[in-house]
Formats: sequence, structure tokens, C-alpha cells
Amino acid sequence: MLIHQGNHIGDTWYYNERGTMHCYYLTCDKSIPRHTAWDIAHATSRNLVDWTLHGLVLRKGREDEWDGDCLATGSVLFHQGKYWMAYTGRWNQPDVAVGLAVSEDLYSWEKCEHNPITRIDTPYYEKTGSGNRKFSHWRDPFLFKRDNRVYHYVCASASVGETDKRGSLGLAYSDDMQNWHILPPPSIEPAIQEFECPQVVKIGGEYFLIFSAFSDLFSKESKSKLGNQIRHTTYAMRAETHFGPFFADSIHPLVPEDSNQQPYAGQIVEFNGSRYLLGTVWNDEQDFVSDPFLVNNVGGRIELSTPLSSHKEPLSTNFA
Repeated sequence: MLIHQGNHIGDTWYYNERGTMHCYYLTCDKSIPRHTAWDIAHATSRNLVDWTLHGLVLRKGREDEWDGDCLATGSVLFHQGKYWMAYTGRWNQPDVAVGLAVSEDLYSWEKCEHNPITRIDTPYYEKTGSGNRKFSHWRDPFLFKRDNRVYHYVCASASVGETDKRGSLGLAYSDDMQNWHILPPPSIEPAIQEFECPQVVKIGGEYFLIFSAFSDLFSKESKSKLGNQIRHTTYAMRAETHFGPFFADSIHPLVPEDSNQQPYAGQIVEFNGSRYLLGTVWNDEQDFVSDPFLVNNVGGRIELSTPLSSHKEPLSTNFA
């Protein structure tokens, strides 16, 4: 498991480059309250269990900059001969936005001069969430490519619908990584107030939206249907294509309830021909990134195995 001694760890995202998994994660000193002053750090692994830390790669901007105050979750994509990292600036503020950093080697990153690339477009998405958490939702960008065009999804809140069902995916695209265009959200059956850390993956010939949520963010209808399955965890939701539609009746939690590791903000990665889920476990003594859970598609439902290395206590990790 990945540990940053003396530091909180927030959400994580990953990029596999020739058998080396690169993990990017939100972090701050343990003396600072979580979710108030995140920077972005980097670690690598050759087996998803033992990690080498490489320090910070992106720091929050000055107080008056678009990404000042606190950074938040992102994703990495290779495009046009470069690595691009989308990330969130001022994640819970009225001026929340998404920006880009670029790298030649996945280790050294530079923020792009044309940041930010997207903000909330109110015709499609509400400026302030009308659900339980009344702040602006436009965060956790997930980059993906279709026909040489780059898109991103974000955790967003639709401008119409029942208050407890406005959770949506904010969609935008670019042909040059500089000029971005906001699109209406994809078709999602209403079910929840927020889809945190969204990721769309294809497993066993089927598409799934991977997301995380607190139990109180589900709609009354979803709570009735899912019953005691609802908890603070990562979920899967089946989709027809990468762009939806996404089906609410397929929502199910991924991490077994009896697992001794209960990660949040889980992401699915491909490694050595298999797929695994990794996520963050918040712990009063020391946060850590979980050991990898093997992922399988069983009859249109994602199921996870026991973690590959079920450590009951955090392990020490060396800095590079």
C-alpha cells in the first residue's frame, strides 16, 4: 500500500506506462485539515503494492490565482506526443474550474498558460448545488479520447430535475487541448446528487461508470432500492456506450462490506493484463492507498476479489 508518512492523502488517479504504474494523489501535512489545502504528489510502483514516492509535482497557486487555495482530483492522458494532466482548482468554491498541466516524462509537470480550460456553463449545469452540499460542483475531471478528439467528464450538478437526483457528468471536448467547448450532460437515469471521481471503463465488453458517493447523497428512491448496500464507498453503474446512457438500476457498491480495507474515490487501472481497483483509506493515524482489488465483470456486474496483499496495518514507504 502507498503511504506518505506525516501527510494526509486524498483522492488518487493513475497512468500505466510500460509496466510502471504512476499514481498521482492529493496530499497535505497532517497538521492541516483534510480537503482545505491539497497539493498533488507522485508515486510509482511495479506491482501496485510497493510504492516509491517522488514528492510534489503540482502545487496550489497563489491566493488570487484560479487554482489557489486548494487543488483537487484529476486524470492523465497521452495525446499528441505529450502527457496531459487535468486537475481541479478551488474545488468547493464558486469559481471552481478545471485546468491542465503537461509533461514529457510523467515526472516533471508544468501548468498550461491557457488555464483554466473549463468552468460551469449554467445553461446545462447549476452554478451552486441545490442538494445537501450547497457549493459549486465542477471537479474531478476524467480525460478520455475518441476519434482523436479529447473529452473530459467532471462531477457536476444538472440545472434541472429533482433536487436529490441532479447528480450528473459535466461533458466538454477539445481538438487542440487549448480551446474547450461545454456540451450538455450525457443521458443518466436520475439517482443521486453527486458522482464524485467519475471514470468510464470498458470491462468484459461492457461499459461502466465508476464513481464514489456518501450515503446521504443518494436520492430517496435509490435509498429505497439499494437499502443496506448504500454506504460511503465506490460504486459502478452500467452504461450502453462511453457516452451513456447510464442506467440507475445497475448501481452497486464495489468493495465488499467485510473487507478490512474500505477505500473511497476508487479508480480502476489496467496492469499486466488484468484490472484492479485502488482507492484511498482515510485513517486517523495515517491515510493510505489501498492494496489492489482484482476486478471482474460477472454477468454485467463488477465484482472485486480480496486485495492482493491484505495488510492490516500501514506499511512504511521509502522516498526516492
